[in-house]
Amino acid sequence: MPMPASQHVQFTIRMDSELHKKAVAKCKGEFDMCLSTLIKLFLKTFVSEKGIGFHIGDDEFYKMLNSWLNKKEFEKMRGTHYPFLGPRLKDLYKA
Repeated sequence: MPMPASQHVQFTIRMDSELHKKAVAKCKGEFDMCLSTLIKLFLKTFVSEKGIGFHIGDDEFYKMLNSWLNKKEFEKMRGTHYPFLGPRLKDLYKA
């Protein structure tokens, strides 16, 4: 049974067109689902698990993401936004 309209929200995300094409193709080709469904599954896992809540198969990207998350946790504990050494968010997008 559909939820009342007041319980739905619209989610807009900007991404590189090549990334979008590859993501749509992989969702459809490997899992026969739309990108929207994958994002909903990711968000469901994200809010129900500790940390990020999904497995990253690329070791180099995993190390970079883990380093970035540790840096953000340290900044949060210190209560400052002074730039610490480590990867930046834009580095994760480029990986």
